[in-house]
Amino acid sequence: MPKKKKSPSWEELTFANNFLFCKIMESEPELCRRILEILLDIKIERLEPPQAEKTMYETLDSKSVRFDVYTKDRKHVFDIEIQTTVNKKLPKRARYYQSIIDMDNLSRGEKYSKLKDSYVIFLCLESPFKKSLPVYFFENICREDSSIKLNDRAYKVFFNASEYDRLEDEEARAFLKYLKEHSPQSDLTKSIEEKVAFAKRNKTWRKQYMTWQQTIDDEKEDAYEEGLSVGRTEGISVGRAEGLAQGASQKAVEAAENLLRMGMGTDDQISMAIGLPLEQVKEIAERIGNS
Repeated sequence: MPKKKKSPSWEELTFANNFLFCKIMESEPELCRRILEILLDIKIERLEPPQAEKTMYETLDSKSVRFDVYTKDRKHVFDIEIQTTVNKKLPKRARYYQSIIDMDNLSRGEKYSKLKDSYVIFLCLESPFKKSLPVYFFENICREDSSIKLNDRAYKVFFNASEYDRLEDEEARAFLKYLKEHSPQSDLTKSIEEKVAFAKRNKTWRKQYMTWQQTIDDEKEDAYEEGLSVGRTEGISVGRAEGLAQGASQKAVEAAENLLRMGMGTDDQISMAIGLPLEQVKEIAERIGNS
């Protein structure tokens, strides 16, 4: 029988955990600004207050998105996503996110020249592609002549923390190593570690996470027991396995619906905690949002 995996305790959380990552980045604009400057090698004059788990729609009947951390300055707009699991659909997800960003940043009647440079950034603990690069930076380039850039100023950047040692920039290397190994060595990562420790003393955040964690674990337990019960009624090993899977899947969907309605956790957190594919969780979130 598969072992039931519990959500990490509050004490076990690291900066790479979606819950803490979003809370700290939203509450620490200067930290968010510094991380962006290091990773993208750009200068940011003044960053607007970051918004965690910001939900946006292109139209009322279109698929919604929920950004982990969304912020902008006078010239740029940024979406920062923390990605702890490998997901093959990240490229299409990045494409859609960028379209939502453009819709949000261009009012009716404004010229296209008013569009800001946009960055969709994924901080991945493992490589999102079948290569061993520490960074995958994408922009639109002419296929027939790679020296010609479209210059639409829309960028998709995937960082691979598992290859942090291949980065030339010392600060960026230290940051990705910290994400992967939780080992603070630079001034920046030591500062982040201090903020993580401080965040863990935040009773409100702790209560929010523990309530979310308990709900997730209860729903997983119910799904497990329901599946086991359905499997027993089949009377044979194959039927038992099918019943277990069917019951668990149904209860997982119900669990996701409950958590989304209560606003407890991001799509990524719910996906990882109850074992549903991220895209399925997003579809459930969209259906709930449109109901």
